[in-house]
Amino acid sequence: MDREEYTVERYSLLQRMNHRGIIPLLFLFLLIPSASCIGIGASPDQIDFGMVDQKECVVQELYVINTGSETEQVLLTANGVNLSIEPCEFVLEAKKSRVVEVLVDPIDIIEAGEHTGSILITARPPGNTEGLGFGAGVKIPVSFVVKENSNLKIFAAVVSLIAIFAIILSWVRFSKK
Repeated sequence: MDREEYTVERYSLLQRMNHRGIIPLLFLFLLIPSASCIGIGASPDQIDFGMVDQKECVVQELYVINTGSETEQVLLTANGVNLSIEPCEFVLEAKKSRVVEVLVDPIDIIEAGEHTGSILITARPPGNTEGLGFGAGVKIPVSFVVKENSNLKIFAAVVSLIAIFAIILSWVRFSKK
């Protein structure tokens, strides 16, 4: 294939693409502003509180990082049993980070065992409160294990021992008569 045939074939291909709407579509993507300046990250990438007593409040730190090149409005949402976050909304400058406290509140009302949840971190340009718009998000898994209330077990064991001792004492007294 010589150079002239190649040029004619290439021109023909571009014309067919133009008729199908591909070239206008490419120009459209070039005109739309890029959302690559938005970025959000977190450290650590998961939170494990380990064993938690039913009566205590435990706290761990989470670093929220704006990896983008613009200031972002950050919103944190806790999904799970007795999880809370402080602060849950703030503005974060480009390439900066902020410490957030993740709390497992006293959990008298839930049963012992393993519990899971998550923290959703979303970022969007400040002032962008309407519509879908551009944004970024990260989901951080959270887990903890609630210990059984050992005081209740100890109380039940002591009451059982006292009852057994009382029965044995009564039996010894009645058997002597």
